[in-house]
This record gives sequence, C-alpha cells and structure tokens, in this order.
Amino acid sequence: MTPEGPSKEMTFEQALARLEELVTRLEAGDLPLEETIRNFEEGQKLLHLCTELLGQAEQRVKEILRRADGTIEEADWKGEGDASV
Repeated sequence: MTPEGPSKEMTFEQALARLEELVTRLEAGDLPLEETIRNFEEGQKLLHLCTELLGQAEQRVKEILRRADGTIEEADWKGEGDASV
C-alpha cells in the first residue's frame, strides 16, 4: 500500500484484511486523534476499493451467465446463512 492509500493492485482479499485491521485498531479507541483520522481515511478508501472490486466481480459473473440469445439470467444470491435456501 502506498502512503496515499490503497493500491489498485491490491486484491479484494488484501484490501478486506487491511480494512479489518483498521477497524480493530479504531474500535480499540486508544489511538491519538491524528492517527485515528488517518486510519479512518484509509478505511474509507479501502471500502471504496472493495466495493469497486465486488462490482467488477458481479459484472464478470453476469457475463458468464449470459445466454446465447444475449439475455442475462439473473438470480438472487443466497448466502450460506440465508434460512430461505
């Protein structure tokens, strides 16, 4: 990661792991104010990057599901914790 924030070269997993580290540090509540602000800012950038990467992954999945006639077969995602599965 660069001093400016998360790198576009980070994987989703790397960005998420770093974001989790920052959240843990911020939740501890024992950082000086300036460091808290820097961590919060970095976290916001990581959140944006994770959202962007998830959006790209969603588009890739839609392309994979594209039917031969050009329509997209979409279905609601059912996570493993979803009781309605």
